[in-house]
Amino acid sequence: MNSTTKAWIVAAFGVVFSVGLIVWQVKAGHASAINLSADDMSQIASDQAPQARARLATDANARKDFAKNVRELLAVAEEARSKGIAYRPDIKRQMDLVRAIVISQSYAESQSGSPGAQGVSDADIDAFFKEPGQEERFNQFLKDAQAHNPTMAGQQIPEEQLKEIRHQLGQVLVGERRGVAAGIDKKRSVELQIMLEQARLLASTYAQETLIPNTKATDAEINAYIAKHPELGTKQARTKAEEVLKRARAGEDFASLAKQFSTDPGSKDKGGDLGWFGHGQMVPEFEKAAFALQPGQISDIVESQFGFHIIKVEERKTETKDGKPEEQVHARHILIAAGAANPFGPPKSPKDQARDAVEQEKEKNLIEEIVKRQSGHITIAENFTVTAPPPQQMQQGLPPGMAPEEPPASESPAPKAKATPAKGGKR
Repeated sequence: MNSTTKAWIVAAFGVVFSVGLIVWQVKAGHASAINLSADDMSQIASDQAPQARARLATDANARKDFAKNVRELLAVAEEARSKGIAYRPDIKRQMDLVRAIVISQSYAESQSGSPGAQGVSDADIDAFFKEPGQEERFNQFLKDAQAHNPTMAGQQIPEEQLKEIRHQLGQVLVGERRGVAAGIDKKRSVELQIMLEQARLLASTYAQETLIPNTKATDAEINAYIAKHPELGTKQARTKAEEVLKRARAGEDFASLAKQFSTDPGSKDKGGDLGWFGHGQMVPEFEKAAFALQPGQISDIVESQFGFHIIKVEERKTETKDGKPEEQVHARHILIAAGAANPFGPPKSPKDQARDAVEQEKEKNLIEEIVKRQSGHITIAENFTVTAPPPQQMQQGLPPGMAPEEPPASESPAPKAKATPAKGGKR
């Protein structure tokens, strides 16, 4: 499938493929109790990226955070249902399409390697679209794609591309039909995947239409935040960093100090944990200081374009890659921002930092309110087991505990900024 065809397919799916941590997502049309058992949570976790699974397998707090993310996702999705979003014709079509994709893919996987198994042929697809109503369904699919991506509106689709889009959609819909006939849709793993993918669609839609507009910071809120946080200035930031360093070296828990004082939204809630990284991944000042430390040591104040860092190395190791030894460290850090906390663009001013902080806090509060409203019929098991991935799956990708690469999106229903000392936008 070429990139242009993919753009049409993805556009028709709306925001289904736009979220970060949770790979899956809520079952259409039900307002009854949602109960995810320990077995359900283990199944959901098993479909995460290898790096995420590795951390979930060994870190009880990571599993609690994972369960919290799932609970937030389902709660926001249920809030969207309560506002009628799930019953809008365009959203209902997207939810039906999500279900079809999951069932079709699951059916194809179940048939892989089976003797006599047959794929969906061109003849099968042609026959499907000759059935009453199916041609109209395809035309509606194209209209939805244009509605979700205005740049496609009014475009004349080349004949070859139109055939490719039709073929891809036909494969999904015929595969869904065969999967339902084979009972694939009744498998618990498939039910969970449909549930979570549809929840993500609802939560993302609600976030774009309601949550994000309601978290915009006003000038008054920004000014009030700056007044309460003088550490946004350089001199005050260094003074604050020196105070925190004294406490860390006096024996206070480094992760707790990071959660309390760090201004890095990408690692703050993880106790400043940056996971494993090698040479060339962090800005020079940070890298030099980190690689000079031994496990358990805490750095002096390190100044970079992002502010003032306090670094603690947890572990060191050497791995062989491409026949060459590569040194890596696992570190935590506390960042006290000094007017520059954006690794993906120009330094941020104290006002921009304040705006980000205010909007993140408002987002957090809104989601907490929703979770409280919806918590009466959502039960999520926090005590579940996760099997660590085999070593060969850990050879590629980002270090354990760091989010996998995804399309630009949000972990929970509204986007959250990242600010780490990674060089050139690496995390």
